[in-house]
Order: sequence, then structure tokens, then C-alpha cells
Amino acid sequence: MVVNVVLIVLAVLVGLVLAIWAHLCFWTRRLALPMPYGSSEELTMPDGATIVLRRLARVLGSKRSVGPPVLLVHGLGANHRNNDLHPEFSLARYLESQGRDVWLVTLRSGRPTRGHQRRQVRFEAMALQDVPLAIAAVRERTGAPAIDYVGFSMGGMLLYAALGRSVPEVWLRSAVLCGSPGRVGAGRPGLKRTAALPRGLVPGLRLRFLSRLVAFASEWFPTRFHQVTVNFRNVPRGLIRAALVNLVEDIPASLNADFAAFSLLGEASVGGVPTLAGLATVSVPALFVAGSVDKLASVRSVERAFDAWAAERPETPKRLVPFGRPYGHLEDYGHGDLAFGKHVVRELFPIIETFFAEPTLVVPERPVSEA
Repeated sequence: MVVNVVLIVLAVLVGLVLAIWAHLCFWTRRLALPMPYGSSEELTMPDGATIVLRRLARVLGSKRSVGPPVLLVHGLGANHRNNDLHPEFSLARYLESQGRDVWLVTLRSGRPTRGHQRRQVRFEAMALQDVPLAIAAVRERTGAPAIDYVGFSMGGMLLYAALGRSVPEVWLRSAVLCGSPGRVGAGRPGLKRTAALPRGLVPGLRLRFLSRLVAFASEWFPTRFHQVTVNFRNVPRGLIRAALVNLVEDIPASLNADFAAFSLLGEASVGGVPTLAGLATVSVPALFVAGSVDKLASVRSVERAFDAWAAERPETPKRLVPFGRPYGHLEDYGHGDLAFGKHVVRELFPIIETFFAEPTLVVPERPVSEA
């Protein structure tokens, strides 16, 4: 009798596993949205971790590039598709259509990893190795002395940490920081509770599996996930499902522990040293972008980084542009919809392209902080 029960339970478990596997395979194929690239190259970092550098240039036909090359750097729990999710809602494709030579990097955090590789996924390693070597590779392959940089969320935070440490200012002509907070943890209250755990007990977040598991039903009704990551009303139909299958990656325990520690400090750090103070003497022109209802990088949090940037160099051109209805836009912007919202092609992307055209003409400007 006991043997029969055990066999039945095992059969049910095997059937469940097979059903989940079939479900994932079906919806991954159904919602996959491949994007073409002119080239793709894997680069090995000094510690053995790998990143991938993709070039979009001339995918749409041969033409002369306008301005220096542009490098787009993705955020936490994401890969390079963060800035290139859909051909109609892609900052990368938009800039390419304006004649720019566009490059996208997939950091070590944006690649599936296991075992020792997962333990190598640290914020400090990406700031001191991945970002500078990606910039150096773009400069070497194009012959450009300096590039334009776009950092989305963590991609901007990595620049806060790298600039002046591992990235010389002369390597950058200008920078766009999109939804990149200066204060860590405001949108994730659980981070401080996580920080109370010994580092070795901090769990990783298996977002890739979970996101693909629920992608098919993700647009049926808004959830807590939507409230934190996007403004559900400001994302075109089909793009949340596409993002869950094509964009989302795991957050390894090592990187989750880094951000938990940052939440106690209040900002990101390298070697225990906070990053924002090091931006005081920066002279790189910068455009900061924030969403009015962004739960992960509020206007006030982005403004904190804006204030730190060139704090001792008032002549450095910089501007913070909040996006949302209070600022005259068609809809309020959350976090992810700063990358692929309904109105980004009309409202956000032209601002970035105009800034890149003449970054030194940006008039220093400071918005009124949100309540």
C-alpha cells in the first residue's frame, strides 16, 4: 500500500514537472521576439567572467555615423534587451535611425550563470571591470576617443561608481542616466530585512524562470509586480509579456546581497566607499531622466544623484527631466516604461537624441522635488 502511494506521488510529480516544462517551452517560443544585430562579441573580464558586446550599426543599411558611438547599459535583473525590447519601442533602434553607431552590452548580471559564475556577479566587479572594458572595447573598435553613454537604472548607478575610478572622464563625451537612483532601497523595503541576514544566507531571485512561467497571463490584470516595475497604463499591449520572456534575468545572491547592503548605507558603494561623493568634480555633461510614479527610482532619488553630479563644478552642463502628467506628458511614467512605454518615441527618445546632438548646450536646471 505504501509503495503504491509513493509511486502515485512520484508519477504526479513527474507529470507536474513535464507539464511545467511543456508550458515554458510553448510560451517561450510563442513570446520570443528576436532582434537582429550587426555583430556580437563575447569579452572575458580579468576575473574570468564574460560579457557580450553587440553592435546595432548598419543593421538598417549602410550609412555614415553621426557623432560618437553610443553605448547602452542595462539595469538590474535584465539583459541588453532592456534598451532594445521591441523594434517600435527601442531607444537603440531610435538612435540608430538618427544615424548613431549604437552598441549594447550584456553585463555579467544579464547572462544566465551557475555555481562559481554566480558568485562573481558583484556590483563592484561590474563597475571596475565590465563597464570600463566595454567602453574601452567600443573606443578601440570605432577609433573614437570618447563615447556617449546611456545607463538605465543600475546601468547609471554603475557609472556613478566607475567614473573617476575605472572610467576616465575623457572616455565619455556625455552621459544619460535614465531611472538611475542615487538612493538605494526606497522601492524595495524588503532589502533592509534581507541586509540583516549573514551575507551567505541572502537568497538569489530566480526571476528568469518565474517571469517566463507567468508571462502568458501577465497582462490580464495589474499586480504588485506591475506597481513596482511599470505603470501598467503606460505600456503597450504585449510588451509586458515580451519583457518577461526576452528581458528578465535572475539576480544572483551575491548581487542581491550587494544591494541589500547598499540599502543600509543609503547608496551604492565600491570597497565600502559611497559613490556619490566621488561625482563632485565630474565635468561630463549629463542628462538625468526620472519617472513621476517610479517606485524603484523616484524623482527625488534620481535628483539626489543629479545634485551630487558636478556639485563642485557648477559650469558642468546637466539637467534633470521628470516624465509624467505633472510635467506635461501624456501619461505618468513608472520604471520599465522609461525604456518601452507607450509614448517614449514621441516624448522621451527625442529629448535624449537632442541632448546628444549638443550636450554642452544643456542649461543647468533643477526641478522641484516631488512631495
